[in-house]
Amino acid sequence: MSYLEITKKLEVLRTKQRQLNIEISNLEKMKNRKLSEESIKWNLFQTKKKDIFDPYPTVRF
Repeated sequence: MSYLEITKKLEVLRTKQRQLNIEISNLEKMKNRKLSEESIKWNLFQTKKKDIFDPYPTVRF
């Protein structure tokens, strides 16, 4: 392999690496956003669940 071929191949690989790094970064951001949304939903669910739960139910005879 010549010096020029090696240089070209390195350039191509670095370009692909940059694209992959950008894609990874975007996916990490999406993942964190989704985790945050799920956490908010879960907390709301738990809050509603606590509101519904009655620790001292009324006993009727």
